[in-house]
Amino acid sequence: MFQFSLSTSIKDGDLYFNLSGRIDSQNVTDLSNMLASERKNHPKGSVVFDCEDLTYISSAGLRAFLNFKKKEEAVIKIINVLPDVYKIFDITRFTEIFDISKKSYTPGKVSKKLRDISDENVQEIAHGGGITLYNIGDDILMKVYKAGTNFELIEREKQYAQAAFLSNIPTLISYDIVTFNGQYGMLYEFPKAKTVFSHLEEAPWKLTQYAAEMGKLLRQIHSAKPHLDIIPRANEIYKSYAEKMSSFFNNSEIKKLINIIDIIPEADTVICDNFNARNVFVHQNGELILINMTGLQYGDPIYDLGRACMMYRCKSNDIVKQMTGFEAFQAQKFWENMMLGYFDTNNFAEINKHEERMEASALLYSALYPACYKKMSGVDLPAKDIDFLVDQARSEFFPQAEKIKSLLNPDY
Repeated sequence: MFQFSLSTSIKDGDLYFNLSGRIDSQNVTDLSNMLASERKNHPKGSVVFDCEDLTYISSAGLRAFLNFKKKEEAVIKIINVLPDVYKIFDITRFTEIFDISKKSYTPGKVSKKLRDISDENVQEIAHGGGITLYNIGDDILMKVYKAGTNFELIEREKQYAQAAFLSNIPTLISYDIVTFNGQYGMLYEFPKAKTVFSHLEEAPWKLTQYAAEMGKLLRQIHSAKPHLDIIPRANEIYKSYAEKMSSFFNNSEIKKLINIIDIIPEADTVICDNFNARNVFVHQNGELILINMTGLQYGDPIYDLGRACMMYRCKSNDIVKQMTGFEAFQAQKFWENMMLGYFDTNNFAEINKHEERMEASALLYSALYPACYKKMSGVDLPAKDIDFLVDQARSEFFPQAEKIKSLLNPDY
């Protein structure tokens, strides 16, 4: 465990927390407990965090600051922040929600720079869905996108990751966009972790446990509110997909798709798209962390539930495998237990109450998926998969349009 210490003092009636060393997932619980205890003992005055000797803070540490702020009515200041730590506060936009001041530069105190990215110090740790993950040394994760990925898409993911973090969604700190062997990459803090999918490849008997934890994480995401206005509305995203399906559906069918999308109630809930076991890390402390921000949106949670239902329960085993990495029987089991976690129940009958609405949303997403896939990957789905989804839309989705409207919006 890295060295960390906290001491307190009272100056002009204000409570000072003097932080030193590193704050990370291994000591953040101790930090939170100490902050709460000291504030209880000294409830009056403003709060000042003196970070002159703080050399590093992880995303877990930042969340501890956010949680402390939520319970605190007095003014909070963060002072004497060293360049390395200030950069973390700045790129995560903490400078917008806290009063933070840098420490004046002192000769001999040199800010640590990111290491050069080269084949010699890069190690691949996971691959899937067109993304390759590497670690660089001991403290940096690099997410490399497949060749041809649009730069604006990556820049948007960086902004979304920052927005998600400030919305208190468990995610990683994004540092910078880089290039690696001619491809774009994103640098994150390194959580010393593997994806849920990687864990299950090694320990498939843990599928039930991880699926339930994934459901709880999705519920936590849906309890967050968008912190920044850069996050798009799911309604607008879905209608853009519908318009791009004109190669497969006629004008009447496109209008019907858009009409059904407009029926879904508006909501300011954070939703994340493409929520699956290859996009979630298991941190060394057991916490699940979302690592794919490209699909961050806001809207009714039924969008996410429908997408997940389609991914794990699609009638095409090939599409299930392509979207989740699981064989169909594994995907079905994962879905069932993820929903138990999401709805916080051990009773499948409770899930059945929501089944029809989720399946209606899944049929909608299935009809749009060829356009969604093309936008995210830059290439077309295999022709056989497109044919399957278009045929399914015409046999199951469009004929039930009125029923689907009433399921997606009970007030319709």
